Amino acid sequence: MEAIKKSITIKNAKFWTNALGVIFCELSNTENYKILEVDLVKKYEQAIFTLSEGRSMPFVIDIRDNQGNISIDAAKLLANSSILKKIRISEAFIINSINAKLLINSYKRIYEPNTPFKIFKDFDEALAYSVNTKKLHDASN
Repeated sequence: MEAIKKSITIKNAKFWTNALGVIFCELSNTENYKILEVDLVKKYEQAIFTLSEGRSMPFVIDIRDNQGNISIDAAKLLANSSILKKIRISEAFIINSINAKLLINSYKRIYEPNTPFKIFKDFDEALAYSVNTKKLHDASN
């Protein structure tokens, strides 16, 4: 992986960028009773905006071994945030469980079907997908 340019940690989430122009998010909540709520999503949104400096970037979201769920209002905010809509080129989710796959597919189908996404079990494949979507985005603009 490329060297980290900048990083921000908020509770059980770490966000960072690299020289390739990709935003990474690693969620590490191991408590299955926790629910991601709006107040924390707002902090995530600000961290992403700060790291991206307002530029469009693909997201690599690592939710391996992550537990818990997301509230409906938090899901709606992630999907409809004007800040995230301007930044998000694509999403590559890294998973290692069927529960995570079901959660992502449900979220994308119900709340945010517009951003291109793929689900991976391998970090390098997720990164390659993200770099490719950035190249396609940059070439079209």
